[in-house]
Amino acid sequence: MALLFISNDDSPVEWQDALTSFDPDLDFRTWPDLGTASDIEIALVWKHPPGSLTGLPRLKLIQSLGAGADHILTDPQLPDGVPVARLVDSNLTQQMMEFAVLAVLSRHRRMKQLQLAQTQSLWNVIQPIPTHHSRVGMLGFGEIGREIGNALTRLGFPVTAWTRTTREDPDIVCQSGENGLVAVLHSSDILICLLPFTEETKNILNADTFATLPKGAYVINMARGGHLAESDLLSAIDSGHLSGAWLDVFNEEPLPSDHLFWKHPKVIVTPHLAGLTVASSAAEQVMKNLRLVQSGKAPNNTVNLKLGY
Repeated sequence: MALLFISNDDSPVEWQDALTSFDPDLDFRTWPDLGTASDIEIALVWKHPPGSLTGLPRLKLIQSLGAGADHILTDPQLPDGVPVARLVDSNLTQQMMEFAVLAVLSRHRRMKQLQLAQTQSLWNVIQPIPTHHSRVGMLGFGEIGREIGNALTRLGFPVTAWTRTTREDPDIVCQSGENGLVAVLHSSDILICLLPFTEETKNILNADTFATLPKGAYVINMARGGHLAESDLLSAIDSGHLSGAWLDVFNEEPLPSDHLFWKHPKVIVTPHLAGLTVASSAAEQVMKNLRLVQSGKAPNNTVNLKLGY
């Protein structure tokens, strides 16, 4: 049995070391050096080249190297009948929670304005707003969203969440459906996008969404670049309806050096680092899934291919 590793963004050496610490005999192969293709039973991938998973007759699992699987499902030659699994890693969830709290607190305490004042040598005291007056709305409320929502609630922020399916939480008001989306947007001074990327959520951060938010609202996108209609965001900020945005993901990555986001005074750009998979933390989950499929069982965190998550 062999594992095929495909990623230009992750270190094959780190992953091989992490995985072989659980199984020293693991046959670890790095694409495009397949060896005998019929030996490969699991593919561990991030943004694999389309078609690179064909010709693997004994493939039993396609394991994402991240929390999302959209980068896998865009392959038009994805092998039929092979389960796809995503990572649900506590370290990745922790990173995402930290990043969301950082972004919310940065907006809440007006750090962008304070940094601008420093460049002008201005002693600019900005009166803080009580947290209970800064309403946070979340689009998406899965494992990561729940952790973020709980952390913000503990800090005193009122939090509401919108999900595609009905959910309940003892501390956070959850809405669903079209009416629920409008309700969450109406009550969000800070909006965080955490949705999986599907055809239904593509460009969900658009002019209509921004117009539904209160004047002065702030947008944080830490899900996928495809959720955002970029020109709509710039128009909403430049018109004064939105106060700004923190963007960690983009339609094109790396973000081109001439993109307007880089130098916009009301936009913070970070290079898709809200949550980075760490091999030493996530390797155990990968090995568990490998053993499950070897024993004929379904892997953990299987993706619904029709829903896209």
